[in-house]
Amino acid sequence: MRRVAGPWRLALGGALLAGLCATSAHAQEKRRARPPQGAEQGLRITPSLTAVYDDNVYRVDSRTGDPVADVIVTPAIEARYDRDIGVRAISLRAVAGYDRFLSESGRSKPRFELEGSGKLLIAGQCAVRPLASYRQQRADYGDINSASENLQKFSTLGVSADCERPAGLYPVAAWRRDTTRNGDGFEYADQTSNLYRAGIGYARPSLGKLTAYYEHVTSERPALAVENRSDAYGLSFSRAVSPLTSIDADIRWMHVTSSSAAIGDYDGPGWAVRVSTTAIPRVKLTASTERTIVNDSLIATGFAVRTAHRLSAEVALSELTTIGAFGELVRREFRHDAAIRPFNYTNDRTNQFGLMATRKLTERFALDLSLSRFDRATNSDVSNYRATRVALGATMRF
Repeated sequence: MRRVAGPWRLALGGALLAGLCATSAHAQEKRRARPPQGAEQGLRITPSLTAVYDDNVYRVDSRTGDPVADVIVTPAIEARYDRDIGVRAISLRAVAGYDRFLSESGRSKPRFELEGSGKLLIAGQCAVRPLASYRQQRADYGDINSASENLQKFSTLGVSADCERPAGLYPVAAWRRDTTRNGDGFEYADQTSNLYRAGIGYARPSLGKLTAYYEHVTSERPALAVENRSDAYGLSFSRAVSPLTSIDADIRWMHVTSSSAAIGDYDGPGWAVRVSTTAIPRVKLTASTERTIVNDSLIATGFAVRTAHRLSAEVALSELTTIGAFGELVRREFRHDAAIRPFNYTNDRTNQFGLMATRKLTERFALDLSLSRFDRATNSDVSNYRATRVALGATMRF
């Protein structure tokens, strides 16, 4: 039988919604934030409280099971510290929160994020940028499709260096180590990957920045005795076409192989292109498309080829109120070895659409409202689902 939130929970949501409407009303995506250039200096602390109504928590197919609805309340606090010290810079960020399921209380889990990065100038010309991060959160039920729990832990350690100059050629290099660790029953998706990149950049004020590079990635999945290897030759480009429009593009040719012959290879293009413009007053339009390789998929025993297209619009109704809308289409192709782990489908597609609004009440206090709709289908018609999420939140900045 379908379970829903009780009246008092809906009353809580109604009160928050009423607060938004009373002030003439963006639930932010839970991704790791990056400090903007020229970030505000010093320490900032931002507590928040978000309530999310989800009508299909476990992302099950309504044709074969009863979706479970619940309200998830997440109190959280973020601390950020940025400091420029001469030619050096440091940025630190920490987030702690707790996802509290009001009905499915056994699914409640903490979430943590730690992130640090820096910049050191050598010989007045070359910049070295170290970074480290750690993230702990519940796995996306969209890849589990049942009431199974998987607490995931992600870590990153890396460094990049370049000798960029206003005009002319310069070298670039980078190394990054990423790890994914999963809970009991999902150890097959544990992976450790190392990325190595080297290239030559070229800058010119009238052209922008252009970089030709070679990138090598190895990803080990010890529980499956599988190693994926990727070699890519790419060209990245970044330019402000005008004061109102910017383009960032990364085009590459990828050759991906696996130690398991049954998983097969991928020889083909990869890309990440993003165009953003504010040519229309008070409106920001952003379009992006990408194709990437995902090594720590909870579905594939090998790797996944992910292609995504996204379009978003943000409209500033006033200095205090912003509304927006977005649509995203994602398709994944999974490379499997049936002898290692059985599987039911080889690709899926997920469509997501949403609306959002932000109302700034004071310089320090803001309210957010968002509505998202998910629609997922697989090529074998197994593990399809639909879900709707409504999020109401409040943040205060100190």
